[in-house]
Amino acid sequence: MTIAAAERRQWASETLVGVQNITFPSFTPDLAELDEEGIRWDVRQAVAHGFFGTLCACETGLTFEEAKQFVQIVCDEAGDKLVVSVTLLFDSLEKNLAMAQHAAAAGCQLLQIGFPPNYYPDDEQQIYQTLHTLCTATDLGAILYPSPHYNFERFHPSGFPLAVLDKLADLPNVVAVEAGEPGLAADMVSRFGGELLINNPVERLLPLMVQAAGQQYIGPGCYEAFQSPEQPFVVDYFSKLRAGDTAAAMEIYWKLTAARGLFESKMMPTAMLGCYHWPLQKYHQWLVGGNGGYTRQPCMKLHQFEMEPIKFTLMQLGIMPRQPDEEFYIGRSNLERGIVAPKTL
Repeated sequence: MTIAAAERRQWASETLVGVQNITFPSFTPDLAELDEEGIRWDVRQAVAHGFFGTLCACETGLTFEEAKQFVQIVCDEAGDKLVVSVTLLFDSLEKNLAMAQHAAAAGCQLLQIGFPPNYYPDDEQQIYQTLHTLCTATDLGAILYPSPHYNFERFHPSGFPLAVLDKLADLPNVVAVEAGEPGLAADMVSRFGGELLINNPVERLLPLMVQAAGQQYIGPGCYEAFQSPEQPFVVDYFSKLRAGDTAAAMEIYWKLTAARGLFESKMMPTAMLGCYHWPLQKYHQWLVGGNGGYTRQPCMKLHQFEMEPIKFTLMQLGIMPRQPDEEFYIGRSNLERGIVAPKTL
């Protein structure tokens, strides 16, 4: 589907509605190669959960060529069933531009634009020029991501120079801003509400964001921590909030309390360091039907004392978690094809 840059905001207002998850790469058990069928499995799971879209998490131990292959597989499997987006967080402007062009050719519709850890600009103009170059490289919808993890406090105490966003908001294909920190989200609503879609991806803040700011989509995130395809609690809860059925939505909200507390206790400490626990998120997905499989190093370790409480909170929600854990480490698609992990290294 070809959409001109000038039409992107209208497209976004009509299309970016609901919950968006994350698709992580799957590998062969020795982590040597991408597991295409495992990736396709997880894309089909995103559809089964009722998500409107999925984000390709490319910053997960992939070479650049593997990242391009990963995006191609996700787009091919998603077809017209999901809106596919890609993060532009590669280590150079040239690679980010190349991925933007590749994503457009592969069938992506959105670019989530940030900065890699090695980016150290001299001034705000450099930040603006980099973002402007990436936003205008294609006609894809661009999502600005003013994260506090870029070490930009020298330009603004929020962690991001907000005046840069004011100028970028004039670009026709800039359709949304993602802001997870509550104060930053409130500032984005004040600056751009009614002009850009404001997305706060923190599940517990949805009641406030929907009622106060009309938030119409949430993501990307690992919302499989709170639901299964058969019991899509977050999808239903968000839908009810947007429909004004707040009482019914809050019943689901409170039902998710234990799962929310556990998920946040594991994810928030690492997120505030500027990194994410990819294997833990894949484990959440596997427990409710995903392909599973570990991600490459560098990544965080997953411990049994973390895994068991996750299973328990799912059972509290009436969701029976998948067993045994050994399957998670291999990946379901690998097992179905008779590919097993080596027992010696």
